[in-house]
Amino acid sequence: MGAAGAQKRTVTEAGADVAIRRRRTQAERRAEAESRVLAATAELVAEKGIDGVTLAEAGERAGYSRGLAGHYFRSKDELLAAMAEAIHDEFSQQRRERLRGTSGLARLMATLDASFERPTVGMVKMRAYIAVLMGAAHKPALAEAVATFNRDSATEFGRLIASAIEAGEIRPDIDARTQALILSAALRGIMAQWVLDPAGVDLVQIREEFITLVARSLAHPPS
Repeated sequence: MGAAGAQKRTVTEAGADVAIRRRRTQAERRAEAESRVLAATAELVAEKGIDGVTLAEAGERAGYSRGLAGHYFRSKDELLAAMAEAIHDEFSQQRRERLRGTSGLARLMATLDASFERPTVGMVKMRAYIAVLMGAAHKPALAEAVATFNRDSATEFGRLIASAIEAGEIRPDIDARTQALILSAALRGIMAQWVLDPAGVDLVQIREEFITLVARSLAHPPS
């Protein structure tokens, strides 16, 4: 092949590379835009509550056009559900990182302990997340998202409790699903109280007392 042919091939291959890079960049740009819109939505919800947010304002707060959020999300409730899901996923990722190398009862207790690390995502996200949880009852799209979060949380706790029962580490008479629902609801309630009154709710002390209380309630009775 002559120099002209080699040059032509190089140009063609370079063009293909550019096309591939352009497609990837477009996907990355969309992901970045969605992430910024969700972050902006969290800020707005933390400031105004879920009823005070609009799709247009979310797009504008994110630094884009007023129509961008509406392009990505079909309704405000869908946007709010996506925002809550993103925060929920962040909680879950933090928790998974804390659970490495644990099993049985130790894994259950580590999960409870990690649940008190949610404030590390920041007060803005915590306020936004709790606002969605508390305001979902009369909004079908939000109610469905919150129900999914609740099911996921209860299912995870239920598996951990069942595993600890099977290992003989906690009382065999405990109903894993019922206990899981109790733990999940208690943790949500504690976090809601903290968001509403961060100065008056001592999470450090509550964390210690709560974990001690759960451990005591699950323990085998004295022989």
